[in-house]
Amino acid sequence: MSDFDSINNFLVDIWSRINKIEERTLTAGIGDNISLTEIHIIEKIAAEQPSRMSTIAKSVGVTLATFTVACDKLESKGLIQRTRDTADKRVVNISLTPRGEAIHAYHKEFHERMISAALSELSDSETALLASSLQKLQSFFEQQDQ
Repeated sequence: MSDFDSINNFLVDIWSRINKIEERTLTAGIGDNISLTEIHIIEKIAAEQPSRMSTIAKSVGVTLATFTVACDKLESKGLIQRTRDTADKRVVNISLTPRGEAIHAYHKEFHERMISAALSELSDSETALLASSLQKLQSFFEQQDQ
């Protein structure tokens, strides 16, 4: 098998595995059925709170209407809260509830364990090479997403 084929197979396989393992681990650890999409929305909200719904919708890459439906679900699960902006009542801000914050912390811890395990057997130079290679791959995907 060529290096090209090996890398292609790896990327396809690892993406699927990470998603399955992440969802299973989070569901087991949180004790609630939260989708990866919901987790990643929570992650975006946590980055800057409170955030405008329109800003998060854009960063997630969905319409405001689609994002509103997702927020309805997250709010019904007690993970986010929506408030009207005091300066401009047309603007709706969202932030995490304490339960949403706890889920975000659990998700962040999962990623920390995953990366620590992945890097534990690598030397400093191997880690630097991997980081550089992944940054180049990320740049490729960012260009494709425009």
